[in-house]
Amino acid sequence: MLQRERADYAGCAAICRQLGEPLIGTAPTAAVGWLLIEHPGPWPAFGLPRDVPAPIARFADDALEHGVRTQLIRRPDRTGRQIGAPTVMVGGGTPGRRWLERRTLTDPQALCDLDPARIARSSPPGFGTPVDTALLVCTHGRREVCCAKFGRPVARALAARFGPVVWETTHVGGDRFAANLVVLPAGAYYGRLDPDDAVRVAEAALGNRVALDRLRGSAGLPAAAQAAECLLRRALGTVEESAVRYVGQCDGDGEAHAAGTAAEEQSTGVAYRVHRVRFHVAGLGAHTVTLARHEATCPRLTSCGAGTVETPTGYRLLGIAGPLADPVGGRMVTAGA
Repeated sequence: MLQRERADYAGCAAICRQLGEPLIGTAPTAAVGWLLIEHPGPWPAFGLPRDVPAPIARFADDALEHGVRTQLIRRPDRTGRQIGAPTVMVGGGTPGRRWLERRTLTDPQALCDLDPARIARSSPPGFGTPVDTALLVCTHGRREVCCAKFGRPVARALAARFGPVVWETTHVGGDRFAANLVVLPAGAYYGRLDPDDAVRVAEAALGNRVALDRLRGSAGLPAAAQAAECLLRRALGTVEESAVRYVGQCDGDGEAHAAGTAAEEQSTGVAYRVHRVRFHVAGLGAHTVTLARHEATCPRLTSCGAGTVETPTGYRLLGIAGPLADPVGGRMVTAGA
């Protein structure tokens, strides 16, 4: 009861900050492509506004079945928000070869020329002009008040510094990590940002680097693979965005007790899921990260808007095997969807 009362008072993002909950492994696993639709608002809590043209709405519904995530976007500066034909961006591609294209959509039927089933694995389709980087800040207050409270100051700070590459957007997932920033086309998620942190993270992203201290993970990868990538990058000090490429998971042990856990954790008899994730690191070759996953110790409010109370997932780094890496032990870190 005390935990819930505290959560109701402070909000999910404030509780997440107070707990110092780690960020890794929390980007959406199903998002393998992107459809960004400029819309000035207001934005409903769920779904698309009624004034979105029917061909765009139909394409968005079809695309969702293929892992293409639809986001409404708008300029942080109200005076610069769309009035006429909207900007629409489409992004996809495989990790390491992701792309984003943009056009002013004067004819909504133009989206029908795209096959949403191919977006995640295709090369750029020539839908519009290539976009190097788009910075999306969740400010979706009708869905989650914490996103508006923490996101809007971040969006204003980024827009003042980086101008037209910055957009406000609808729900991106992980409300409790507000303010959230998504960097496209890479699909990198960053969380728990304040305006100063956001500027630093954006500067790194525009230089094709990742800011490891605020990185949640790469959208479209399994949660354990996201966590493993974050832990590998930290261990090697590798910040170049393209330097680490996910190869695959080689899990085979099922439920197992994680070696190296603290004695008090072992005494509970809790089963840990062990994951082994393979990566290729530029200049360093193949690396395998072994980590264990289990539930954190206490449930907490993870979304004020939905009233969701969950027990986040935890990860422990068990070892890194590679040409220049010795086995490494680690402490438990928590994550969540």
